[in-house]
Amino acid sequence: MVSFCPECGGELKLDPASKNFICKSCGLFASREKIDELRDKAERAIEDKKKKRQDDYLDWWQSSKKEKQKQ
Repeated sequence: MVSFCPECGGELKLDPASKNFICKSCGLFASREKIDELRDKAERAIEDKKKKRQDDYLDWWQSSKKEKQKQ
């Protein structure tokens, strides 16, 4: 199983001595728990961005409808 770095997308390798993961691209050195935490944080940020985009669109749509009703 190949794991990917949550920071840069590079390949993660397990260091058997320390039982931590090391990214071959950016050098991230973290435990499995920290990697999971970073991935969860990145996923939440993506979801927050999608939600904001949807909210902005809804605000735009509703304001557009109000402007049309005034005419």
